Amino acid sequence: MKYLITFLFLISASINAQESKVLNKIDKNTFELIYLDNSGNILQKGFIKNKMLHGEWSSYDGNGKKLVSGTYEKGKKVGKWFFRNYNKITEVDYENNLPIKVVNWDNPVVTIAEKD
Repeated sequence: MKYLITFLFLISASINAQESKVLNKIDKNTFELIYLDNSGNILQKGFIKNKMLHGEWSSYDGNGKKLVSGTYEKGKKVGKWFFRNYNKITEVDYENNLPIKVVNWDNPVVTIAEKD
C-alpha cells in the first residue's frame, strides 16, 4: 500500500498539467487508472490490482507520444521498461524492482548492474 501511495504522490507532483483522473473498475480487485491533462489527453495509464500497481503502465506527453512503458507485478517493476526522450530510447531490464541491465539505444552500450 505504501508503494501505491508513494507512486501516486510522485505522479501527481511530477505532472504539473495533470487535471483529472479516471478510475475504471475491471473486476472486484482490479482498476484501470488514467490521468488526463486539461485538454483530456492521457498522461498516465495503468492498472491497480489488490491495491498494488500491476500490469502494463504507460506515460505520455501532451501530444500522445508514449514516453515510458513497462510492467508492474504486485507493485514491483519487472521485465523490460522503455524510457523515451527525444530520439533516444533507454531500455531497462528490471528484476524484483531493481534494474539489472540498461541499454541506451542512442548509444548501444550495455550496462550490467551488479547484484549484491
